[in-house]
Amino acid sequence: MNSGFQILNLFALSGTVYLVAVAYRLSMIDVREHRLPNRLVLPAFPIALGGQLIACALGADWFNLLVALACCLLALLIGLAANRWATLGMGDVKLIAAISLSLGWFSFLAPLVAVVLAFVIACAVVLVMVALRKTTLGSSFALGPYLLVGFVLTQMLTWSSYLGGFSPSFLM
Repeated sequence: MNSGFQILNLFALSGTVYLVAVAYRLSMIDVREHRLPNRLVLPAFPIALGGQLIACALGADWFNLLVALACCLLALLIGLAANRWATLGMGDVKLIAAISLSLGWFSFLAPLVAVVLAFVIACAVVLVMVALRKTTLGSSFALGPYLLVGFVLTQMLTWSSYLGGFSPSFLM
């Protein structure tokens, strides 16, 4: 891979950098208040989109932007359905869409990997907490921290693929 490709992808990482920068604060608020404030989640959209547009303007493939937008839209639609017919909060829906926009640039499967990873980790933690009698299955819990962990781990896996490691697009 040439260094120009890597440099262009650095612009597309702006959404990732923002989400990582606010991850701790978002997690603490979600654990404490069971909400993800718009003032912290919504800026991820223009920041990610702006970085991706800059990357495209400088010569990156516009298809990456199209894939990122499609991932974001699909995540938003599924999230809205889960909010309507399940118990997924709107903060989680917006966070999943922002994560999908940020990861979709690098791989169309990366957003799915991140969300599945988040739910697997969350389920494991909840099952341990239930087994230790710290909570019950009917209790609500903050999903945001798990979504952010899944996001960070998936972004790390995605970038390791550039170094010859795992790729969330391994099915292609």
